[in-house]
Amino acid sequence: MADFIGRPQNNRLKILKYIYCAACCCAIMAVGCVLLTAQHTTKDQKAAEAMAAAIKALGGEENIDGIRSLILSGTLKSNSLVKKIEIKMLLPDNFLWIEERGTVGTKIIDYYGISKGEYRSAGFAGNFKRMMPPVDYRDEFNRFSCLMMGMLLKSDVPLTIASMTDSSNRFRVAKATGEQWEIELDSMEKYPNLISYEDAVILPMKMFQDPVTKMSVVGHGDTVVVNAVTRFKDRVAIDGVMFPKTIVFESRDITEVQLEKIQINPKLTLDDFEIPQQP
Repeated sequence: MADFIGRPQNNRLKILKYIYCAACCCAIMAVGCVLLTAQHTTKDQKAAEAMAAAIKALGGEENIDGIRSLILSGTLKSNSLVKKIEIKMLLPDNFLWIEERGTVGTKIIDYYGISKGEYRSAGFAGNFKRMMPPVDYRDEFNRFSCLMMGMLLKSDVPLTIASMTDSSNRFRVAKATGEQWEIELDSMEKYPNLISYEDAVILPMKMFQDPVTKMSVVGHGDTVVVNAVTRFKDRVAIDGVMFPKTIVFESRDITEVQLEKIQINPKLTLDDFEIPQQP
């Protein structure tokens, strides 16, 4: 059974004070991913009513705005691989995604992090640092964005929301910088259950033959634009906010995240988002 943890009361005031100071000093880097006061500009009444209903269904303004930090942990399944994951978030713009697989002595750990406005990654196999495959940092921003918007549908950057003519439950959300998504709301529960967007993805490295030397060499994969879809399922109430326990990412392949533990407002500092030299 999943283990879900609410807000620790003793540290809450300190955390809120810290986050308030951080929010005043840090630039917003992620794509629509912070959970402060929403600034929605709707193009029609139907979109406005739908967004208001979604926020209410997810727990309401007060409960949502009380979240300042999160630690999510569980398992990630992609093709035949099963990994343990931990995701740390400290608003407004600190994020760390950790993947772990293997056994003692052969354990492989990968880190993907955004902190202080910088993107960093590292990988380790046992005691050895290994070369990381090419990762487009925008993919990590978009995963962070989808995770946040899918749980809470909140942003502190101006978003334009408009209804789509072919559906009463699907809406287009655009940011002033040009990024845009489509959000689908569950027709009964009103939760966001799907977000889609176009994303640039770097394909894995591949072997090819050098046309001059005829030798086989390894080259970087091509960059392609795909339609990325994120689905949210199996919501559970934690401190009055409805979180998804299952998150499915669909682009080139399918990755499923099963959350087993959600901690709301754990005590985190910027040091928790540093990628270690050794795990």
